[in-house]
Amino acid sequence: MAQNTVNHGEGLRLPETSSRCVTDGAIHNFELNNWALLEGLGVGQFVTSSNFNAGGYDWNIKFYPDGDRKDIAGYASVFLSCLNPQAKNRIRAKYTLTMQDDQGKIYASSQGKGIIFSPETPSWGYPKFVEKSKLESSPHLDSGYLTIRWVLFVIKEPPAECNRNPIVVPMAELPGHLERILENGTCVDVTFLVGGREFKAHSLILAARSPVFEAQLFGTMRNKNTQHIVVDDMEPAIFEMLLHFIYTDSLSPCNEEDYDVATMQHLLVAADRYGLDRLKVMCEDKLCNSIGVKTVTSTLALANQHYCERLKDACVNFMSKPGVTGAVLLSEGFQSLIARCTPLVFEKDKKNKEVPAKRKLDKIG
Repeated sequence: MAQNTVNHGEGLRLPETSSRCVTDGAIHNFELNNWALLEGLGVGQFVTSSNFNAGGYDWNIKFYPDGDRKDIAGYASVFLSCLNPQAKNRIRAKYTLTMQDDQGKIYASSQGKGIIFSPETPSWGYPKFVEKSKLESSPHLDSGYLTIRWVLFVIKEPPAECNRNPIVVPMAELPGHLERILENGTCVDVTFLVGGREFKAHSLILAARSPVFEAQLFGTMRNKNTQHIVVDDMEPAIFEMLLHFIYTDSLSPCNEEDYDVATMQHLLVAADRYGLDRLKVMCEDKLCNSIGVKTVTSTLALANQHYCERLKDACVNFMSKPGVTGAVLLSEGFQSLIARCTPLVFEKDKKNKEVPAKRKLDKIG
């Protein structure tokens, strides 16, 4: 049998990682008392709020009553500064900003989305935030105060290293280890003779995997010579595939053509014989995908004999297709199928009055 071209192993586990994006926010109210005293402070001169924390970073607000530079005369400026930006992580933020007096009148407002703070750009703001004339003309500011209200949300993303270097859990090693001791013959204690070939195995592993082997080696079916067992009515290649599944819980790695219909039919029979339900379902699945005019009758008979309801339904659905029924009626296996399975071929019609299979097929055709 050809080896190592297609891996039909089951239970493949892919590496799984996770991360979380968290939004952390803060509201800071920066109160400016006696606007009249701040006016005339000078271009480029500012007053600073106390520091506050949002998203794990320290921030403050700088307000320039006469603007932060000469070319914007007539405007007051405001900026938000991150005091401890980190070189590795850019800081993404969004905010809403308002300036209002103690009567609730709003003089300016703005919003920022997707703003990036970094060591190269630690501050963001508005050189022309509010016209000084609006503030000077307000009757409320002679004895009142202004409040700059900055609602800040910091979007905290996971470190890039989390995505670049995830912890990859290795695939399960037990099947490979068990396959190795089967191939090496380490500590074997039972020998099977199948069609002239000898197969050595481990009785405890066989008993743990198959209730039939358990009874044969340690239970009610045990005989005097349990170390040498003859297996009748099975091809050596099928028994070899059976052993591989028992040790690895997967089909043997081989060429796709080696899993032909006849092979999978024989392997299904072997799986049913030794109570290997998972292997039986795997064979049933492959046969469902390999139904053809020449094989449908033998597969249907097999499904009926070994109680494979899904496989039986797949065969009946295939035979009921337009243009297929006539070809099946002319096939060599049809008469044998009718002789063995007449009452059961069309069990899907149990709700209707039962009719012989031959009549049902003639009606479809």
